[in-house]
Amino acid sequence: MFFLQQENIATNQVAFAVPKRNFKSAVDRNRVKRQLREAYRLNKQLLDKIHGKKFVMLFLFLGKVKPQYAELDKAMVNLLKKLKDENN
Repeated sequence: MFFLQQENIATNQVAFAVPKRNFKSAVDRNRVKRQLREAYRLNKQLLDKIHGKKFVMLFLFLGKVKPQYAELDKAMVNLLKKLKDENN
């Protein structure tokens, strides 16, 4: 995850990337991105309590095997908690 803190945006901005090098099939890349978006959507409330700070974030999936959704969800929670702890 890469992030930058921005003051002049209204909401957090998020992007998701899965390299073609690791997943040749667009179907597989899109599935991983959909799972990442869903994990973020369900856990984004963890960032709401950072004293009005807003971020621009890029989630980059570098694994070489298709992940289970439970793994992605757990990793997303850990990343968002880590970001919250660093910026409090």
